[in-house]
Amino acid sequence: MFFGSGKGIDIIQINGNFGNIDQVVINRNNARGMNLKATVARGFTQGNGTLWSVDFNRVLLFPNRIKHVQYSLSTSESFLNHVLRNVSGNRVLVESNVAMPADVYVTIDQGLN
Repeated sequence: MFFGSGKGIDIIQINGNFGNIDQVVINRNNARGMNLKATVARGFTQGNGTLWSVDFNRVLLFPNRIKHVQYSLSTSESFLNHVLRNVSGNRVLVESNVAMPADVYVTIDQGLN
């Protein structure tokens, strides 16, 4: 448990750029008054349309470094085709062939272990 007296400081801060990162996993932390940072995260979005975006920038430790993505799209309407369209800038974009209300659940990791 990290405790920061309500100051909103990241639990982990990086100083500089790393060219090679290996065997790092930061996950399942608790924080009070601090911002969580991790290399593994889960996200959720819902909406009615053909595009769903989940932004992990707030929680991921390393910039622009999602290596593994797993997602599911749930709708009560009918079957629709969907695809993981883009993973960049620590954002995941899922697209479908027709507009429908749907929930999208995403699990990612930064591939450091």
